[in-house]
Amino acid sequence: MNDERRRKQLADFLRSRRSRLSPGEMGFQVETSRRRTKGLRREEVSSLSGISLPWYTALEQGRDIHVSEQVLESLVRTLRLNSDERNHLLVLANHSPLPQSKADDAVPPSLQKILDRMGTYPAYIIDRRWNVIALNQISDTLCRDFSRDPELGRNILWRIFAVEDSKFRIVNWENVASTMVAHFRSRFAFYMNDSWYQELVDKLCDRSEEFRTLWERHDVSDTLEGEQIIRLPETELLTFRYHTFKISESSDFAMRVFTPVSEENKVLDSENIVVD
Repeated sequence: MNDERRRKQLADFLRSRRSRLSPGEMGFQVETSRRRTKGLRREEVSSLSGISLPWYTALEQGRDIHVSEQVLESLVRTLRLNSDERNHLLVLANHSPLPQSKADDAVPPSLQKILDRMGTYPAYIIDRRWNVIALNQISDTLCRDFSRDPELGRNILWRIFAVEDSKFRIVNWENVASTMVAHFRSRFAFYMNDSWYQELVDKLCDRSEEFRTLWERHDVSDTLEGEQIIRLPETELLTFRYHTFKISESSDFAMRVFTPVSEENKVLDSENIVVD
């Protein structure tokens, strides 16, 4: 991993977490008319964490210093990080093992057979870059002929923010978008040595103000499930619960399966779904 880039991400993450905390809730008496800092000040984080101000300042400046796990755990408590945020902090501080980057192999025919056997349950397989590399017929139909898209168009994050009709087709777009960005940022921390990730982020920031706003929040999440509501051309709504499964410990592939929430849309026929 590029150490300078990692330290920059760590600094930005710490600033974003302290900015969301209320000084009053943390026990500080604050005269708001004279306070310019949003959230906690550096010295307040330092005091609450029991670490020196120069040391914490060095962290937020992205300087090359070694941080002990004890200090990190103290920051976890002070900044009130949840478990996903704690894991993210440990990765950025280089206290969590990083996966070995390896070239993605072709999808075995056996996995395509599993997708096809899903029948009316939309399902697809993604690689570590979130590119769809295999899918079943119903998923291709609901996604408007996914199989014909160019390479970037097969990236699920790109499709959420850069494909024009995504906001219309995904009824709960705001929730889906924020969840996906938070999860992608968690993965981004593991693969910062792969320039492809930063290039995708840069392209999305240029293309979408919504993505840029969400990315700058530094929210992280390891959640691999959620709800998605799809609007068909004739305004019919289909509600799905999706789950994501890592295929094996030795593979970067993951399978995402969408199961219907209600009885009304539990039976779908890809031949009868008309997509403009």
